[in-house]
Amino acid sequence: MSVLIQTAANELGELAAEAIGELLEKTIGTQNISTYAEQGVPLEWDLLAEGGWDLLGVVDEGEGASLRDLVEVAQVWGSRLVPLPYLETVIAKRHSSAAQEWEGPVTIALPSATLAADSGYLPFGTMPGIGVATGLGSGVDEIVAAPSGTAHRLDLAARGIEAPMRTALSSEVAREVAVISAASSVGAARRLLDLGVEFAKEREQFGRPIGSFQAVKHHLADAMIAVEEADTTVIWGSLMPDEAMRGTEFAISRCIDAAEIVLQVHGGLGFTWELGLHFYLRHMLATREVVQGLRAGL
Repeated sequence: MSVLIQTAANELGELAAEAIGELLEKTIGTQNISTYAEQGVPLEWDLLAEGGWDLLGVVDEGEGASLRDLVEVAQVWGSRLVPLPYLETVIAKRHSSAAQEWEGPVTIALPSATLAADSGYLPFGTMPGIGVATGLGSGVDEIVAAPSGTAHRLDLAARGIEAPMRTALSSEVAREVAVISAASSVGAARRLLDLGVEFAKEREQFGRPIGSFQAVKHHLADAMIAVEEADTTVIWGSLMPDEAMRGTEFAISRCIDAAEIVLQVHGGLGFTWELGLHFYLRHMLATREVVQGLRAGL
């Protein structure tokens, strides 16, 4: 007997993704990511907190966002990579009473494939006043100040650090972190694809838009397929816990494939700092290391 699985987000997830998308559009608009990823933050944290969006993941008496709903939101957030620990805070407050009581954003000390077992990667660990969850679904449920550490070399928009600290995560929370992190990479890849298509329509060579050339069309089609495969795999991972870790690694790999294609379509311009495409690719590479670290710990 076949079993039907509802793959669409619930109404809560759709409404939250739409509302946050509108907030990002209002505050960021057409700004290039290079104008805010390392400098000024275009969105105030209070706007998210006052709207209760940091509590979106909290489940109370069976009511609240599902992991599938959070995938929808994470994709929207990943499309802009605003330098605020929104997704980290949502995950922390979803699983920690101490985080729910903490005034302000919270981050997580995550495992990474490139770090020692006693060290962690803290996204936004340099943010003044940020709290760090010591345990989510496992260990001691406390929020502590971020320790001193060295600057993380990859995800520049996350302003993270590497430090001798690791948040205790249950297997359920580890899977959720992997899925939500991968979903943000899907949002970043889709944003890059949109930028690549726009560039191909505007950039001209030999008196014609480069998007009219068959080779460029095929490249962008391959990127679109990669993004769609990543999207489908992350959604499946949010619904099938046993497939989550393997699926998220595959999804991030396909996001990286799409990002590299878009950089190729941009030619030499794609590697310039001012265009900002590297911020999205770096985010994906850092996420891959985290997911590999999470999977190794299960």
